[in-house]
Amino acid sequence: MNRKALLAVVMIATSMGYADAQSSNIAQHKSVSGFPVIDSNPFEYVVDGNDVSCWYLPEAVRTKYIEIDLDGEYRVDRVLLKNLNGIHDIRILARIDDRLTEVFKGGMPYSHLITFDPVKVKAIRLEFNKEPKVHGHKADVYIGEIEVYAYEPQPVMVNQTGYNTLGAKRFTAPLAVDGTSFKVVDSTDAVVFSGTIAKGVGDFSNFRPDIPGPYWVEVRGDDLGRSFPFRIEPYLMERASYFPAMAFMADTRCWYGNADEYTPTEAGPGCPFLGVAWRDSHQFSFELPVLISMYFANPQAFSRDRMPEQSLYRGLREDLPAETPEIVKMIYWAVDIYLKGEVNHTLLKSQLAWFVYAWPHLSEYIPRRVYDEAVAYLFPIWGNSEKGRWHWHDIDHSADLFQTYTILGSGKGQFPPGFSIIPNLMMYEVAKRENRKDADRFFEAAYKQTAWLITNLDWRDPATTKGQRMNEYITLDALSYFLKKYPKRAPKRLAAKLSSWADVAIERADNYWDYRKYAADQWTIPDIRYPDDPKFNPHGSFNEVGNIAGFPVPALAAAWAIEKYDADRTKADRLRVMATAHIDHVFGRNPNGRHFSYDAVHDFEGADLGWFREYDGGAGMLQTARGVLDGSVKEPAYPYHPYGGDPGHTEGWVTFNTAWIMALAYQAADVTSIEFTEVNSDEIARKIPKEGRVGVRLHAPLNLDPNKKEKAFVQVIHGTTGEVAKLALEEKGVNGHYFDGELDVHQLPFSVAPGTPLTVCYGLEHFRASSEIVFN
Repeated sequence: MNRKALLAVVMIATSMGYADAQSSNIAQHKSVSGFPVIDSNPFEYVVDGNDVSCWYLPEAVRTKYIEIDLDGEYRVDRVLLKNLNGIHDIRILARIDDRLTEVFKGGMPYSHLITFDPVKVKAIRLEFNKEPKVHGHKADVYIGEIEVYAYEPQPVMVNQTGYNTLGAKRFTAPLAVDGTSFKVVDSTDAVVFSGTIAKGVGDFSNFRPDIPGPYWVEVRGDDLGRSFPFRIEPYLMERASYFPAMAFMADTRCWYGNADEYTPTEAGPGCPFLGVAWRDSHQFSFELPVLISMYFANPQAFSRDRMPEQSLYRGLREDLPAETPEIVKMIYWAVDIYLKGEVNHTLLKSQLAWFVYAWPHLSEYIPRRVYDEAVAYLFPIWGNSEKGRWHWHDIDHSADLFQTYTILGSGKGQFPPGFSIIPNLMMYEVAKRENRKDADRFFEAAYKQTAWLITNLDWRDPATTKGQRMNEYITLDALSYFLKKYPKRAPKRLAAKLSSWADVAIERADNYWDYRKYAADQWTIPDIRYPDDPKFNPHGSFNEVGNIAGFPVPALAAAWAIEKYDADRTKADRLRVMATAHIDHVFGRNPNGRHFSYDAVHDFEGADLGWFREYDGGAGMLQTARGVLDGSVKEPAYPYHPYGGDPGHTEGWVTFNTAWIMALAYQAADVTSIEFTEVNSDEIARKIPKEGRVGVRLHAPLNLDPNKKEKAFVQVIHGTTGEVAKLALEEKGVNGHYFDGELDVHQLPFSVAPGTPLTVCYGLEHFRASSEIVFN
C-alpha cells in the first residue's frame, strides 16, 4: 500500500489511469530479471507501480543489473527512476534480440529522468557498477520504481483528469502544424468530435457530452499522437481538487494536528519546521484568508456529509460541535494557535482580521468568546510597529498596518503588494460592528494603499506580477475586493487598473500553452532575489508551482471587473480560458506532460503521470502529506523541449497549495449563479405570480458525488425585514449541472405581502451569488 494511504484516515483519491497514451509507463507489471538473485529482495518491486516497495542493491557484488522485458518492441527514449537512494552512476543498455547496445552511461541527473536518442528495444537493462555510498558512507541503496517511456513523435498534452462540461477544453500538440486534424474518440474508438490544430492548440470546448467518458484526443500528422484518457463531467475538476486540497491542509499542520505540547515563546512557536500553525509555512502562506475564502465561495461543499472529517484536532481550547465542517476546524486551528502565541507579525495580524470579520458566518460552530478574545487582542496591536512573533525570510518594515506600504517583496513571495487592503477593510467593518469611533481610520488606510498601487505599480514590470511568485494573487484579490464591496467609494481608475493587468497577461499568454509568461523573452521567474540584486540571475528558473496554480485568482478577478465595467465579454472570456489553462498546466498540459504532484496517480482522480521526484525531507516534511504540488516546468523545457535541461529544484510548500486553494475559491464563485424560473419550466421568471409559487435554480460546484443525487440549500431573504429562511434544492438528475427547487411564499416562516421583493442567494460576502424577484 502507498505510504500516503497508510497514514490517511480516508483514502480520498482513486487512480483512473489507462495504458493507451504513448507517454504511459510501458515497464509496469512486465517481466523482470537481474543479478544477483536474492529471494527476499525481488526484482519485481521496481515494476509493481508502487515506489514504496524497493529493490535494494546488494553490496556483495560489484556489478549489479536489472533487466525489464517490455513484452514487445518499442522506440524508447526515457527512463525514470523513482524513490532512489545512493545511486550516483548508471549504465543503460537496450536489448534487441540477443544484442545489448549502450544508450546511456554517466551520473544520475537531478530529476532522475535519463533521456537518450530513440532506440528500438524489446528490453531495457540498468547496470550499477560503482560501490554504492550515500554522503561518503555506506548506506542502504535502493530503487523504488523504474519507469520506461516510448518516444512521442506527435505529443498530445491534455489535462489528465479531464474537463468540466461547460468549461474551456483545450489541449496542446506542440509539434503539429497548423491545419492538422484532430479527433476526440471514446472507448469504442468512435469519433465524437473533430477539429483542426491552430498554433499548436486544439479546442473542443463545444463538445459537451452527457456521457463522462473516458475520451482521448488523437492528432494525425506525419505520425499519430494519442493523449492520456480523460473525462468530461459537470464540476469534475472541483471533485478532483477539493479533497486533496483539504487533505493537504490537514496533513501539513504543525505537530501533525496534535497541539497538546504547543508551548510558544519569544523565540518561536514551538513548531519545529519553520511555521506557526502549518509546517514550513513561515508568516506568508495566508492560510486563514484562503480557507475563509474557500468557505465563502462554496460553503456547502464542505459539509460533513460531502466531506467527512479525516484528521486530528487536539490541544485546542475549544471543542467544536460534532457537525462542524473540517474546513471550519482548520480555521479555528489557526485562530487558537495564533491567539495563544500572541502573534504580532504584520501578516499574521492580517490573517486574524479575516477571522473576526468572518466570525458571524462561523458562529454556529465557533463560540463567541473566541471572537471576543480575537477582537480584544487585535485592535490594540493593529498600529504597533513590533513584529517579533514570528517571521522567516522577512524584509525590513514596520508592522503598523495603518501605513501605506511603498515596498514590494521579492520572488520569495514574503511581502506582496496590497496585502493590507482587505484586512483593513475588514477591520473597518468589524470596528463598525463593535461601535468603535476609529472605524474610518481602517478604511482610510485601505484607500490610501489602493491609490498608491494604482499610481505606482507598473504591470509591465514582472516584479509586480509573476515576480511575486506564488503570492501574486494577493494583489489582484485585494483590488477586486475593494471594487466589489465599495464600488462608489473606491479610488478612481481602480477598474482600469485591473483591466490593464489583463492586457499585459493576455499579451504574454499568446502561446500554445495559453500560459502567461514572466516577460516577452522569459517564461518562468528567473530568480527569487530582487532584480537589482547583483546576484540576480536573469537567465535562471525557479520552482513556481504556486504562481501557476494560483493564476486563476488574478485572471478571474480581472475578468469580473472587465465584464462589469468595460462590458468586454471577449476579453473576460479570454481570461477565463487562461485561468482554466493554468490549472490544466498543473494537471499535465505542459511541456513535461506531467502532473505537478509527485504522487498524483494516488492523490488526484484521473491523473496518469506525476512529477519527476519529490523533495526528501525539508522543513515541511511533506512526504506523507496528500495533495502536495511538488514541482513545475522550468525555463529550459519551454516552449517544448521536455527532456532538455534540468527540471530544477522540486519541493512542495504550503504557500504553493494555499495559492491553489484561493484559485479554487475564485473558480467556484465564477461558475456559481442563481435564478428564478417558471414552475416546471426552464424559462426565466420575472415575478412571482399571485399563486405564490416560483422555481429556483442554482448552478454551483456541489455535485461532488457522481453516483448520487445530492441536495443544496439556498437562503431566501425578505427584502423589507431582512428575515431569512432556508430553501432545499435537489440535483437535476444524477451527476447533474444544477439544483432545482420550488419557492412557495405561503410556506415561508415569515409573511410576504404583495409588492415585497425576495432575494435568493448562495455563497457568502463578496462571493455571494443572488437574484431578486417581486411577489406580484
